[in-house]
Order: sequence, then structure tokens, then C-alpha cells
Amino acid sequence: MRGAETTREAEAKRRAEKPGRLKGLEEIVDCDFHLTERQEDFLSYLPEPWSKVFGRRQGDDYGFLSSLYPSAGLVNPITTGKVQSDAVRSRDDVRRGMELIHSDRVVVTPTLNLYLGCVRNEDLAPALAHAYNEWVLDEILDAEEGIYGGAVVAPHRPDRAAEEIDDRANESAVAGVFLPMGGVFPLAGDEKYYPIYEAAEAADLPVMFHSASGNMMSAFPSPFRHLTRFLSAHVVAHPMIHMCTMADMLTRGVPVRFPELKFVVQEAGLGYVPYFMRRFDHEYHSKKEDAPMLEMEPSEYVRRNFYFTSQPVEGTGDPTYVQSIVRLMNGESNLLFSSDYPHLDFDYTDELMKLLPSFSDEEINNVYGRTALEVFDF
Repeated sequence: MRGAETTREAEAKRRAEKPGRLKGLEEIVDCDFHLTERQEDFLSYLPEPWSKVFGRRQGDDYGFLSSLYPSAGLVNPITTGKVQSDAVRSRDDVRRGMELIHSDRVVVTPTLNLYLGCVRNEDLAPALAHAYNEWVLDEILDAEEGIYGGAVVAPHRPDRAAEEIDDRANESAVAGVFLPMGGVFPLAGDEKYYPIYEAAEAADLPVMFHSASGNMMSAFPSPFRHLTRFLSAHVVAHPMIHMCTMADMLTRGVPVRFPELKFVVQEAGLGYVPYFMRRFDHEYHSKKEDAPMLEMEPSEYVRRNFYFTSQPVEGTGDPTYVQSIVRLMNGESNLLFSSDYPHLDFDYTDELMKLLPSFSDEEINNVYGRTALEVFDF
């Protein structure tokens, strides 16, 4: 851990080196900065009895342990070597990424553990979440350096997830709860998950929802059988899964039961958000009996309780489209800048800013940091 003076000097240097309009930003917070963790990074942190179970093996020449996290078998540009992606498995790796992105703070999110919700063993999954959290606190997170993360919890056992939240809530570098709901049944609106929401709300921590293209194998198994290419799966997976998640939560009244709880929806782009809000309002007026707990239009709960990370910004060749979408989703108050670094399609910090020339300095500062400072427990 660096001292406070060293940290301030590093922040001043990073600000001074920011290019162009970035220099005018009060603070840059990257709300979806990925680690590229591997199982061997955190398996040694497994609690009993799992540490003993897996400790019996002397090596893993046959790759048996790889089956702990299911694989969708999609061939992507990294698999083929067409695109290289930086490894982010240490604090130094994070520092290098922060310098590239010019960020003052990052909220690190996992990559392998995006598939935690698809782990089949309901007792192993919470143990893996616990092990990841132990590792990331030991090796990655550092509040003094602006490196924060979410406490990863397994949706399989909400009671264990609530305990994990309680155990991590007072860690200075834990800024939220990371709930990998992609491909999970039942959906996030089910009362089964109330202990997770109760614990997060009590700790004043936002809940982050993140999916992965491969989660379609569980979320939408029939379409997934036909989407045999990474391209087609990647186009639809994130927004489809998130829309199903939010639709279930709104219909079942989760934001009504937990009015103070904030939800951060990550890595699905922009265009689906205003569509979802208006589509849900349109359907709601003729079917209110299906959502009896709602006291406002569904879109009002989205505006009040939900926040959305920016990457991937689709339509970059048409700034008018991007500006319209961000306005329609109320992005000046609910959009959070994210890079998705180091994934193959990550966004550089100034890409979104260049597409929002009509936005005021105040609105740009909201997108790049102010709103995040209100949402996350920094």
C-alpha cells in the first residue's frame, strides 16, 4: 500500500497527463474494469471442505478443474489470436490499465466469475465467490490507489450471499455487490433473492448485474443452439439477459420493496435502455394487474433505481444517434462511464465524450465520475 502523499502525487501526475478535454474532468471513474482471473489465482483461498477436496490433486494435467466453470465453446478473436488482450491479474496490471484509460478510480469486475451463476454445484458456487473475494482483497484492491471492486456473491444460496455481503461491507475497497445473474433461474425478481437485496441495502452498497455472451447457454438454450458464432451471440446476449432481469424485477416490485437500493447494469450498450423503458410503460397501462405493487410507471423506477454503464457504445459513426439515445435514457443522471478494459472491444476514455458535443460540462462530469461517486460506496 502506498502512503497518502504518494497516492496524491500519482493522482496529480495522472491528471496532468490527461489529453485534451479529459483535463477538464473533475474525476474519471471507470465503472467496469475487468480482471482476467484464472482459477489457480484463487482456488487456494477456498474454505473447507473444498480446499481439502481440491487439494488432493497434484497438478491438473488433464484440465479436470476447468469444468468448474462451464464454457459456451464460442470461438472469439482472442481464441484465434487475431486480437490480443492484456492480462489483468495483479495490482500492477490494474495500475497500467488505469494509466492507459486515464482513470482516477476503477471498479474492477471479474471475467471468469461472470460464469459463476452457471456453476452447477450450489454449495461450491458460494465457496468460489468467497475465494475470489479473499484473493481480490489480498492481491488487487486498494482504496488509497482508487482500485475498488464489488463483493462477488453466488445467487445459488442467497443466505450465504447475504453473509458474504455482511462480511465484506466494511472493507474500504469494497464499493458494491457483484451478482452474476446471467443464465440464472429463477430470475432476479424472485423473492428467493430478497436476502441479498436486504443485505446490500442495509450496507448501502449498489448491486451490479453483469452477464457474458456464453451465459446464453443457460438463459436462452434454444436460441443459443442456433447462434453458433461469437458474433451473433455477442450482439444479443447482454441486452436480452438484462432486459429479462429488469422486466422480472419491475413486474414483481423489487424497486418498491427496496426503494433505497441502487442497481448497476453493466456492459450492454445504450440503445436497449430507452427502448425497454418506453416498451414497458406501453405494456403496463393495459396490464397493470400483472404488476400490482407498482405505484409509478415502470420507467420511473428505472430512472430512480437503475444505472447503466456505457460500454460498448454502439453507433459511434453517428453522433446524432448516440446523443439522442443518451438523452432518451436520461443519461445525464444515470449513465456511468466504463471502458471494459482489457476486453477486445474496450472503449478509450474520450470516445464517448467526443460523441456528446452538445452535453454541458456538468453533464459530462456526471457521466464520467459524479454519478458514480453517488452510486458506489467509495
